[in-house]
Amino acid sequence: MVNKQQVYQALDRVAKSGLINSRPEDMVLIALVSWHEGFVPEVAWARKLDQKSQLVVGYLAEFFAGFNVLCHEEREKLLQFSEKLKPSIPQLVEPDEYRDELASEWGLEYDITPYFEHLSHYQTRHYKHKSNYKRPSPNFTL
Repeated sequence: MVNKQQVYQALDRVAKSGLINSRPEDMVLIALVSWHEGFVPEVAWARKLDQKSQLVVGYLAEFFAGFNVLCHEEREKLLQFSEKLKPSIPQLVEPDEYRDELASEWGLEYDITPYFEHLSHYQTRHYKHKSNYKRPSPNFTL
């Protein structure tokens, strides 16, 4: 398992960046631990972030939950986490046909698409992640 402190530091940097010019290595680390290590941030940690950073972290959790490399239990944990950060009334942002609709729902002006070229090969069934992590669903295989 990856060092959680390193993951939280990467998540903090990405959150504070507002998804603008984030380091691809940080995004890759967050995706890998979300998709292949069962990582879900602590709500208490996220609540210490400013409001915009909380939106970024919630958006990322919901975004990463949408990929089929997760079993049902892992997906639900990410979605439960993101739901705790989702504002009851999202901030309105100017429409942008190139922005991910989910980011707009979270009231974000930027999304994860500029980083997806660095992430896409980790969310396929062909990627073999080396870890001692055991998925909570015994019937789930990649």
